[in-house]
Amino acid sequence: MRNMNIEEIRNSFLSGRPAVLIDEERENEADLVFPAEIATPKVVNFMLSAKGLLCLALDMEEGIKRGFFKLPNNGGETNFLIPVDYKDVFTGITAEERALTARKVAEGLGIENFRYPGHLPLLGGLGLNKRKGHTEASLELVEMAGFKRYALIIEILDDKGYSHNLDYAFHFAKEHDLPLIRIREIWKEFVRRKQLIHVYSKAKLPTKYGDFEIYSFKNDLDFKDHVALVKKPFKGTPLVRVHSKCLTGDTLGSLKCDCGSQLENALRTISQEGGVLIYLDQEGRGIGLREKIRAYEFQDRGLDTVEANKALGFAPDERTYEVAFQILRALGIEKIKLLTNNPSKVKALRELGIEIEDVIPLPGEINRYNFFYLKTKVEKLGHKIPGVEV
Repeated sequence: MRNMNIEEIRNSFLSGRPAVLIDEERENEADLVFPAEIATPKVVNFMLSAKGLLCLALDMEEGIKRGFFKLPNNGGETNFLIPVDYKDVFTGITAEERALTARKVAEGLGIENFRYPGHLPLLGGLGLNKRKGHTEASLELVEMAGFKRYALIIEILDDKGYSHNLDYAFHFAKEHDLPLIRIREIWKEFVRRKQLIHVYSKAKLPTKYGDFEIYSFKNDLDFKDHVALVKKPFKGTPLVRVHSKCLTGDTLGSLKCDCGSQLENALRTISQEGGVLIYLDQEGRGIGLREKIRAYEFQDRGLDTVEANKALGFAPDERTYEVAFQILRALGIEKIKLLTNNPSKVKALRELGIEIEDVIPLPGEINRYNFFYLKTKVEKLGHKIPGVEV
C-alpha cells in the first residue's frame, strides 16, 4: 500500500467522505473517521450505515477541563465520557441532531450547553504515544488533515454484525471510494511531526575507549530511559550506532551473542571518527529481559533464536526505531553513516526520514557459543554479518 496522502484525505473529508481507519495490530478492526467540526446529517447518516457505535473522540484532558466527566469503568479499556445532546435538539437521536451535537462539541462549548445522558457518546483520547487505538489515531488523523482534534468514529460491522472482518472493511472502502489508512501509518507520521524527545542533560564521560559526552532525554514517546554517547568533532557525516541494550552481552560478558563485542567495536570506532552511539532500552530484540531468558531456555532445548521468539508468541524482532529517530533529531542530526549489520534498521530509519549516506558493517566476536545464533540471524533475519556466510 502506498503511503497515506494527507492532502487526499483532507479533500475526501471536505467532500463529505469519511476515512476508513484500520487497526491490524491491536483490535483487528476498522472504523470510519470524520472531522466533527464539519459533520453534516448526510455524513452522519452514512456513517451510521457502518452499524457500529457512533462516538465523538476528543482529548481526555480537554474533555475533563470542559466538564465532560468520565463514566465509571469496571475493566473496560475504552475511555468513555458522559454521552451528550446539544441543548437545542429535540430527542437528540436523528442524524441531523447528532451532527449538530458533534459540531457544538467541536466548537469548544462546555458541558453546561449540553443535556446528559444523551445520544452521542464521547471518548477520551490519551495520546497516541500512550495508546495506539482508534480514538487516539482518529484525533491525529483529523489534525494532520487540518481540522480540530474532534473526530466522529464508528466501527464497521459486516453483514453478520461482526467487527473483526478486515476484508469486509477493505471492500467497504473500495465500494464507497473512501481513503483507507492504517494506524501504523498514522503512528509513523505522528513521530515525524511531533518531537516528543528532548535533551534533558549531558555530562562528560571518560571511558577506556576515549572521552565522550553522555546525554539523557526527557522522553514522552515511549517513556523509557535511553541515552546517547556523543564524540565530537564529527569528521564529516557522523558515524551512528543504534545499539539495543543487552544485559547478558554488554554487562555480563555472555558468549551467546556478539552484542558486547559490537558495542566495544562501535565505541572504539566512534571515538576515533566522531559520532553518536544511541543506547536503546529494548532488551532481547524488544521482548524484555525476562522473556529473553525464557527464549534462551528454549534455545537450550534446540530451537534457534527466531523459533524461540515465535514459540513465546513474539515476532522474530520486536524492535522499533522511532526513538532513535527522535534522539537523532533532538541532537540536530539528519544525515548519518550507520554502523549496522541489520537491513531492517536501515529501512526503518530511512522510512522515518533519516538520510543514510553509508551503511558500514560492524563486526563482533564469533565463537563456538554464538555461531549458530549469528548464522540464524543471517539466514532468517537477513543480517549481513562479517565472517558469517549463508
